[in-house]
Amino acid sequence: MNYPYVYSGDTISVLVEGVPHQITKDDPNWDRVLEIIKNGENVSEPDMKALLDRRAQIEANLTKYKVGDVTVGNDGILYKGNYVHTHLTARMMEMLNEGIDIKPWANFMDKLYQNPSKTAVDELYLWLEKAKMPLTPDGDFLAYKKVQNNYTSYHSHPDGSRCFNRIGDVVEMARNEVDDNRNRTCSAGLHFCSFHYLPSYFGGQGRVVVVKINPADVVSIPSDYDNAKGRAWRYKVVNEVPEKEAQFAFEDVHVDPCIGFLDYDEGEFDEDVCNICGDDIQLDGSCSVDCPANR
Repeated sequence: MNYPYVYSGDTISVLVEGVPHQITKDDPNWDRVLEIIKNGENVSEPDMKALLDRRAQIEANLTKYKVGDVTVGNDGILYKGNYVHTHLTARMMEMLNEGIDIKPWANFMDKLYQNPSKTAVDELYLWLEKAKMPLTPDGDFLAYKKVQNNYTSYHSHPDGSRCFNRIGDVVEMARNEVDDNRNRTCSAGLHFCSFHYLPSYFGGQGRVVVVKINPADVVSIPSDYDNAKGRAWRYKVVNEVPEKEAQFAFEDVHVDPCIGFLDYDEGEFDEDVCNICGDDIQLDGSCSVDCPANR
């Protein structure tokens, strides 16, 4: 069917059922509409209207992408009925305009806004993009952690125990024991990091596991190390990086002072003294049982 239309460079006005409908170049359906009118394709009037009617598409998205308190509005993303203007919501609208399913991001946002930490709410998605960490369909995200060959953490808890990080294990500690001050870059918490940060993570041998983290469970993103690591109070181990692909994480290890040892006064690494508590480092890599580094 040949639809009457007017083309003005960045806008096409198409007459459908006697009514003019406009579509702009930033609309995800632009290329399809242009193809139809150029080739005179036999597209039914209802289908053509659906391509041109942006409001109908948005109304469909209101239901399709409603997750908890997150909805899609005419001009952006809403949380509890109020428009939210953040990097995350801007990215969601960009993806929506590109025809990308934003359900994982809607799930992520709904969980993120249940996090009591304002810093985590404001900065976590920026960290994920910069660290290139993916989201899972349910809105959690994936990150990495180095552990010993027997899947235990490198450092012990104050009671002398060590966390197992086997696939399927859920590791957690009391949230109020995790330092929420991002400017205290070396402090207590369950640490996770980006893939590129792994060589700087403590441990010259061991394994690399993949952890799945609910954005509501992130406590802080320390401001050092190019924002490449974070602290949470709970995560689930969901996978392990194959040995061959994990080798780079153990080559030329640069010790992280948060869970390693660094003499700030001298500006040099000290393999014998923990920078956090000042106690001697034992052969197993632990120091004082009360040291927050032993998490």
